[in-house]
Amino acid sequence: MPAPQWFFRFVYDRESAAWERRRDQPEHRELVERVVEELANVVAPPGPVADLGCGPGAHALALARRGYDVVGVDGSPRMVEVARARAAREKVDATFDVHDVGAPLRFADASLGGVLAILVVQHLRHPAAFIAEIRRCLRPGGHLLITAPARVDAPLTYPNLYWRLRAACYHVVPGVVRFYDTTSLPRLVEDQGLTVVKCAGEPGRVTVVARA
Repeated sequence: MPAPQWFFRFVYDRESAAWERRRDQPEHRELVERVVEELANVVAPPGPVADLGCGPGAHALALARRGYDVVGVDGSPRMVEVARARAAREKVDATFDVHDVGAPLRFADASLGGVLAILVVQHLRHPAAFIAEIRRCLRPGGHLLITAPARVDAPLTYPNLYWRLRAACYHVVPGVVRFYDTTSLPRLVEDQGLTVVKCAGEPGRVTVVARA
């Protein structure tokens, strides 16, 4: 079972500035654009789209620049502050709210055209309930794009010592997070009534696109 939610809220509150700096690095900007492009291939603007576990708002802001109505949601108040400040600074129209995504979501039934859940499900005590809530909120034909961490056997290559130690903790300490693969993540999604249309694995993560 993953660590309690207060632990991750504490960690991400204190990591918010580091995550914002990391999102400005070229390789992360490229990854964000790749994820956003993949969702844009199956969800037409304006959506609307919810970015669950939005962190400092990189994906939500990238979607808003493409004409989507976006709400970013995160359990870390500090992450949401960073996202709101960035949206104001860059004059991007996106909404960010503080909410525990492991609790029932504040969206109406069948109200969303798309949902992003990037590297958040591994932290949740009840991942099936999380996917069920997403299914409730998606309109028929709406899409979920979800990513989760996968175990890697290669050495950890983060250039920064902090990120190497953080990743090592997640891999070595049992139960801090859940890891998924190209079998378990699609099964989790399909068990809640969504139809998987794409599944891809790459070093360190697995991605699923599913349709309601």
